Amino acid sequence: MAVARTRTTWVLGALCSGALLVSGCGDDSSEEAFPGQKADDIAAKAVAATDKASSVHLKGTARPEGAGRIELDVRVDDQGNCTGTISGDGARAELLRSKGGDVLIKGDRTFWTNSARAGGADGKQGEELAGELAGKWVASPADSPDAAFCDKKQFLASMDQDKTDRRGMKRGETTEVNDEDALALEKKQGDTRISMHVATEGEPYILKATTEGSESSSVTFDDYGEKVEVRMPPQEEIVDPADSKA
Repeated sequence: MAVARTRTTWVLGALCSGALLVSGCGDDSSEEAFPGQKADDIAAKAVAATDKASSVHLKGTARPEGAGRIELDVRVDDQGNCTGTISGDGARAELLRSKGGDVLIKGDRTFWTNSARAGGADGKQGEELAGELAGKWVASPADSPDAAFCDKKQFLASMDQDKTDRRGMKRGETTEVNDEDALALEKKQGDTRISMHVATEGEPYILKATTEGSESSSVTFDDYGEKVEVRMPPQEEIVDPADSKA
């Protein structure tokens, strides 16, 4: 789909970062966070450990170069469950997935018009398709590009393809993200500034990641380990796009 295929920035990949590493911080807030550990080591362990988090809630925005604003709000777990929304270019779609099955997409008319255009359909055919599918639950195979946002393993792997983006980090200040203490790891790469905020208490999950430059994004991570509740619609309300007349 048009929105799903838009190139995601690194920070949307880092967005799925969590950790197993035990925090070096004690109860004394004056102690250095992660004492004796280099920024790159903290970042690498956090990214690697995210894959082991049973679930995560991702929420944020991105503006890839040459594209419009993208908004993501998804809850996903390692059992193949997913629920959330994705929007961009004036389009919006809901996502559902249960236990690794087909991804169900309920997009508005603009979403399906954009998707048809991206798939090579002409204007008339795209409008007809959008008219048929808008507001309905449409099944998309689990191995399709549309499923990437609802496949925790695939999504996290795709976000960390260019590992150089998280190397060369430096320690920043300890701040608060959603009322949790976090150590900022920062990097300037050309005209781009990248930052990753890692929790200093308990599991050092990434709480926020941002990129500022020609491609900008800001994503928060929370509700690690919480159950992802999915309420699937009745089978008769699910449409197979192969049956479309457009």
